[in-house]
Amino acid sequence: MGEGFSKQEILKSYEHPGRRTKAHGYQSAASWISDLVALKKFIIVCSVCREHFNPRKNGYRLAYVPDTSGKTDGYQVNGQCDGCKEMTVNVGGGRGFIPEDHYNSLFLDPVQARRNARAAWRAQPVWTVIQRSK
Repeated sequence: MGEGFSKQEILKSYEHPGRRTKAHGYQSAASWISDLVALKKFIIVCSVCREHFNPRKNGYRLAYVPDTSGKTDGYQVNGQCDGCKEMTVNVGGGRGFIPEDHYNSLFLDPVQARRNARAAWRAQPVWTVIQRSK
């Protein structure tokens, strides 16, 4: 068992197919996202479905992962939209949401990171700043 498959194929087999569609009994996008909220799962929505999901009402927060390359903003997430099952790359990128309970243990808060960086810069000795500016 499992011989002859690449690592990508094995990882793809572990991926959940998402909500049920016509072939296997229909489940609406709203009920699927409600199920994910109840299970406190990470939710990905595309730009079209974003306006239908209220993260604050459901106790969710926008996930932020800093991009050191600067090609994308830290809030962009690519994957399959949990609402319409489209790949978010095809519809201009998506947003990821995580429950408030798990946010601090898994993600970086951009506001707090900025505050910490500014405080570290201000705490430098004056002589160090002068030497770097030369």
